[in-house]
Amino acid sequence: MLVRTLKSVLEQHIAGVPGVLAVLIGRMTDGATIAEINYSGNSFEKDSLSSLGAYASDLLRANNRVCQVVDPASEADYLLAGSAEVRLVIKAFSKTPYFVLFLTKGSTNLKLVFERIKAILADGKPLLPPVQDNTTSVAQLLLSYARRYAPDPNFVALRLSLKTGLDRERLEKGQLDEREVRILYKGVADILGMERLPVALP
Repeated sequence: MLVRTLKSVLEQHIAGVPGVLAVLIGRMTDGATIAEINYSGNSFEKDSLSSLGAYASDLLRANNRVCQVVDPASEADYLLAGSAEVRLVIKAFSKTPYFVLFLTKGSTNLKLVFERIKAILADGKPLLPPVQDNTTSVAQLLLSYARRYAPDPNFVALRLSLKTGLDRERLEKGQLDEREVRILYKGVADILGMERLPVALP
């Protein structure tokens, strides 16, 4: 018997779509990639695809905040980004921290991409990993955000541990209570030179 996975759902629904370079399912809370397929060969390395998922999660969170300001009752629609040559199409799974991202050539039929994303959202939702405890998710999101935007990403956890007094191992695992998450938030903001971060505290 064939076991369905998120990757098999992606494979099923992107078949026959010309111009697809890559597709992934990611998690907004920490930018992690849950499942991916890369058709672009050597032109798009695995690390680049993971980075793309992480930046897409930042875009989605920013878009969700804009939508909440404009129309709090509505859910964010498809998010488009990219250039004339390469296009990103992103859509969140309803009421979850997960999203689907298509990376396509600029000439790819958007209507077809929207249809395939809709099918992935329906078939993939039951296969998504369970959602973590909120304080853990926020702590991991803060650390992930700092690693993406700090000038020395390899030493971010060490710097934050020294700056905040939080245990480095617990910080890296996201095992912080609500008070410690607030301390971490301030530490990340200080390191990045920002007053506010695009991360909601629990």
